[in-house]
Amino acid sequence: MNCNDFKTRLRSLQSRSLLAEDLLDILLTTYNYSVVSPEKGKEIVKLFITRELDSPEAVYMLVDLSIRAEPEKTLKVLKNHGLVHGI
Repeated sequence: MNCNDFKTRLRSLQSRSLLAEDLLDILLTTYNYSVVSPEKGKEIVKLFITRELDSPEAVYMLVDLSIRAEPEKTLKVLKNHGLVHGI
């Protein structure tokens, strides 16, 4: 699946807020916290406060950060939400 296909599937996902929560859990519990720069951390907090953390763009950012911090956990979450198959 290419990047555009993934983004399209992400936009149509009904449970995007649950996915955002799962990805945020990964980022909050990882030992690889250095992948979340202070700027990205501030952006995540701002999106959380404004209730925009489940927007397609925000979730895509969370996927990107999570996959770099915890690839196996992130792929499992994406699979559980029906976004990837055959892992």
